[in-house]
Amino acid sequence: MKKVMIIVLFLTGLMVGQKRELKNVKVLPFKTKRELVSYMKTVVAPELGVKCNFCHNLTDYSSDEKDHKKVARKMMTMVNTANKTMNELNFHEISCWVCHQGNNHPEHPPKKK
Repeated sequence: MKKVMIIVLFLTGLMVGQKRELKNVKVLPFKTKRELVSYMKTVVAPELGVKCNFCHNLTDYSSDEKDHKKVARKMMTMVNTANKTMNELNFHEISCWVCHQGNNHPEHPPKKK
């Protein structure tokens, strides 16, 4: 019985820890730091041709002090909205790659009006 109680407390601690693990994640749907870091390293960084410090303060990843992070959040929201529309129209989803193609700024940005 004592072992069961210790296991339950341990697992409860892990679940609580995972919820507290992520701070200031507003757009991405991830629940754990592992999921988030994996996505950022395998999808976002290569599609934008950047490293973490382009958008993040490396001593506090949750900080919004860098403008690139603020822009990235808006761009991710834009892509999510576009993909919702694409799904409704039965088209393939898009990603940052569509415009950025491995560059931190698109080679052919939209013209300002």
